[in-house]
Amino acid sequence: MFSIADTSSVLSHPAFSYTVSDIPSINLAPSKLQAWVYYGAPAQNASDVYKNNAIDVLRVQYFNLLDNGDLKLIKEDRSDLFSTKNAYSQENVRELKQYSQEQLITVSGHVTGMRATNYTQIVRTLVDFVKEHNMTGIDIDFESFNKWTARDYTKYKDFIQALGTELNQAQRKLAICGPMWTSKESPFQWKYEDFKSLPVNYVTPMVYDYQWDYGGGSPITPLGWLKTWTETMLKIFGKNRLVIGIPSYGYLATKGKYDIKNLTLQQIKSQNGYKDGKRDPSSGEVIKTVGNKVYVSNDRESMVTKRKLVESLGVSQISVWHLGGNDWF
Repeated sequence: MFSIADTSSVLSHPAFSYTVSDIPSINLAPSKLQAWVYYGAPAQNASDVYKNNAIDVLRVQYFNLLDNGDLKLIKEDRSDLFSTKNAYSQENVRELKQYSQEQLITVSGHVTGMRATNYTQIVRTLVDFVKEHNMTGIDIDFESFNKWTARDYTKYKDFIQALGTELNQAQRKLAICGPMWTSKESPFQWKYEDFKSLPVNYVTPMVYDYQWDYGGGSPITPLGWLKTWTETMLKIFGKNRLVIGIPSYGYLATKGKYDIKNLTLQQIKSQNGYKDGKRDPSSGEVIKTVGNKVYVSNDRESMVTKRKLVESLGVSQISVWHLGGNDWF
């Protein structure tokens, strides 16, 4: 095992040594709950979930950073709700405020757009947007971490410094989403320690997608892996800034292969990939093999299991990917 304050290495297969039965049974104060909402299929019913459940912070994807570097506001189109439901509209903004304490506008992007964009202009656009709509802040979700160069990473940190400073001066908040890894050494430029001194209010390690390292049939979030990363992140950021990202989704793949297709729980159930599946003790997730294919699902029980684990470690904030087509606590 690595030093708890060092994120350059992490447990790999020992992730499976910790099981559901190892989680302590103690009464804790409930976490501050956050959740991501993205637009269109298959998550159209996301608004039904947040209207019927107490979710403190909603992270709603309204902006995409395009490959040409432009920032595009995604607007809900009443004639095409299949593709745009839950995107930006004045009515959707009003509902977000009605059903949550905080609203963070998610900006989704990848490395091609990052290299092409004018970060100074993006900062101005995003700060003006949240001020105009009187929303809480911005959630930056720039991924394809494996393609970032040292220059990309430096520019990203400079962007976060500038955006966070502007938002905080306007009494707004900044959240960032960061990667996890299963290898002994980090495969990315990203170092969590670099963000400790930056003006980021919510640091959100996305502790899921384990299957992309080990192939079809692997859990999405093994409990041992979740435990190790949670302990590590708490040491760096403390509970006030740390928001642990946990999954509410599933996938289909060929066993042992990487033809992974993410699916909602509703989609998996419609394909008969859930009923009579087996509960995996290392993750709390439901795994069902159909021929040479395997379905892995997160349902309410597996979510509660992960929540209990991170709360038992001292976490006070959790964010769930994602609302719409999936279970809630």
